[in-house]
Formats: sequence, C-alpha cells, structure tokens
Amino acid sequence: MPIFLYTWNKPVQVKELSNIIAVSGGYFHTVALKSDETVWTWGDNYYGQLGTGTNDNSNVPVQMLVVGNVIKIACGGGHTICLRTDGSVWTCGSNYDGQLGNGDNSDSNVPVLVSSMSGIVTAIAGGLWHTIAMRSDGTIWTWGNNYDGQLGNGTYERMNVPVQIEDFNLSQTMSKIYGYVDSNGHYVDTVKLVTI
Repeated sequence: MPIFLYTWNKPVQVKELSNIIAVSGGYFHTVALKSDETVWTWGDNYYGQLGTGTNDNSNVPVQMLVVGNVIKIACGGGHTICLRTDGSVWTCGSNYDGQLGNGDNSDSNVPVLVSSMSGIVTAIAGGLWHTIAMRSDGTIWTWGNNYDGQLGNGTYERMNVPVQIEDFNLSQTMSKIYGYVDSNGHYVDTVKLVTI
C-alpha cells in the first residue's frame, strides 16, 4: 500500500517505503509498519518518539530500534506505541505524564517495555498524552496524563504504570480498539466499541 503525505495542497508519496500494512500519525511524527514486522518513523523527534536512539528529526523514514515482530502500531502526541507478537507493548518518546508506562517520567529515544502489565495485550491506542491497551481477557489498561480523567480510574492523577479500569471488561462486546489510521485511511482518535 503506498503512503501519501499532504504538503500544502497536494499529496506526495513516501517513496522510500514499500509493503506497508499500517500507519499512524502523532502530533508531528509518522509511524509505518511493514509486512516484515519492522517499524519505520519520520518527522519530529524532540522527545525521541522516532525510537532511533537519537533526538534528531528525520525527513525520510528511519527504522525504529525496536526488535522485530511488531504487529500493531499507534501514536500519541509525542510518543509511539508498538505491540509485538508476544503480546508485549513497547513505547518511546515523551514521558512527562508517564505515557511510556515504564515506571518513571523520563523521555526515551529508544523503545522501552511497558512494565507491570501481565497477560497478553491484543490492542493498543494512543491519546495525546496517554496510552491505552486491551488485554486478551477484555480488560482495559491506561497510563499517562489524567488531567481530565481520561484514564478512567476514578482519579485525576497521572500514572506512569498501567492501571486497570475497574469493572470494565470488553471481552463480550469489543472487537477492536482504535487510535490510528485504519486500512481505509480514516484516523480514529477514540475507543470504538463494536458489538460481536
């Protein structure tokens, strides 16, 4: 699937990439997943959201340092989220609000493993400064900014590790969680419930 980006008033194809199966857009960066399960990023890298081990911006796609086997990608405002085939979640970029989920609040320009989350994750999504994951048991886990209660945990405190939304299980009614550009090119920024 070719990728087209809009500059001013017309789309231009990202020619350096092929075999793309998913894309996601952050505030000022873009992430693409290739069919070989590698992740490619470009754009702003102030927080390290490109995951290349530097904070240098890139106007061409560069391969993220996450080990392969990535099956889903998502972006927040200044962070990137990857889901691997083993069900683990890896993040990089801005971490002021704990949106990387690794237990601290330091930005990271290399992907870090989301901590304190047992079980297999099957879906990921990114808000502006928070992150969402759904486990195979249908439970929803959130972390990061919570100024408006977007973590759904009954508080307004930001969290730098995943917290489960209590009494909320989507195993019977959820088929997908969106927070990325879908295969039809539509960007979905919220959780979308689909009855099975």
